[in-house]
Amino acid sequence: MNNCPVCGENNFCGNLSPSNKDEACWCMDSAISFPDSLLNQVSDADKNKKCICKACALKHQLHSSSRN
Repeated sequence: MNNCPVCGENNFCGNLSPSNKDEACWCMDSAISFPDSLLNQVSDADKNKKCICKACALKHQLHSSSRN
C-alpha cells in the first residue's frame, strides 16, 4: 500500500505511518494539487487504495504549469 500507483516508488504516506500520528501527511499541503488529469493515471484497482507520491504530484504540477 506504500507504493505510488503512478511510478511504483514509495509514496511516504504520513497517514499510513504510525510514527507520524501527530503530523499531517505531505499530501495535506495546500500547495500540492491532485487534479483529475493526475488521478486518472491511477488504475481502477488502485483508486482510493494507494496514494500518489509527492514526486509524481509535483512533476505533474510542474508539467501542467509549463503548458499554460
